[in-house]
Amino acid sequence: MKRPAAALLLALASAAASAACSREFSVGISELGYGAYQQGGQWQGIVPQLIAELSRRSGCQLKLTARPRARVVQEFEQGQLDMMTSSLQVPERDRIAYFLPYSFTEIDLIVAGDAVPRTLDDWRLRPDLKLGMVRGIRLSHRLNGIVEGMLASRQAELSPDYENLASKLAAGRVQAALIPSVIHIKLRRDGQLPAQAVMVDLAEATTDPLGLYLNRSAATADDVRQLRQQLDAMRREGWVQVLYARYVGEAEAKRLFRTEAH
Repeated sequence: MKRPAAALLLALASAAASAACSREFSVGISELGYGAYQQGGQWQGIVPQLIAELSRRSGCQLKLTARPRARVVQEFEQGQLDMMTSSLQVPERDRIAYFLPYSFTEIDLIVAGDAVPRTLDDWRLRPDLKLGMVRGIRLSHRLNGIVEGMLASRQAELSPDYENLASKLAAGRVQAALIPSVIHIKLRRDGQLPAQAVMVDLAEATTDPLGLYLNRSAATADDVRQLRQQLDAMRREGWVQVLYARYVGEAEAKRLFRTEAH
């Protein structure tokens, strides 16, 4: 019985070795509400747990590298970071990286008062009001076209991060803000949003696939295949939706994953 047992252990060791990626990958990470945040000097949230589980299942070494979001995007596009999470799929990024979807995102409008318009079309009639958003955050195609026009006309302005944007909203420097749900839910629970702020489910917003990008220059075909296979399994099993529900609640997780079939 000893020889078969030894052979089994050897086979398992061989399988584990073959599952590992060709090299360690650096993963850019930023504070993005429940997506990722620091507590007691440690990274917490959806992305850190997802990356840890992906590393465990695949055998790949994935190293979190903290940067402001705009710098993550810049360094990723320059090839200085191997992986970027919390990203929409965009054609220009597809040319340099592989897109591996793992969940969904939706941008909501957070308004600070009853008198503020509830649609972006109505904002164009109110040049006295200002909309806030964060630099380096990509929007869906439809929203992006609207917001670019508002930035050009100075009806919208950019902030370096969501904490800064929440401060502007509380101080009345902007009257509304575009914020993904996993971020504005945490801001509200942390008391960083004005007490009277309400969430508007924008007609112009869509629920879009969210994923990680892996630089083509850093990964082999086997690396991509292994990571994609494990992420697909995590989605199919419902593991990712359960993870989201842990942070944002069952109702919001169901809203985000309403198109996902298990």
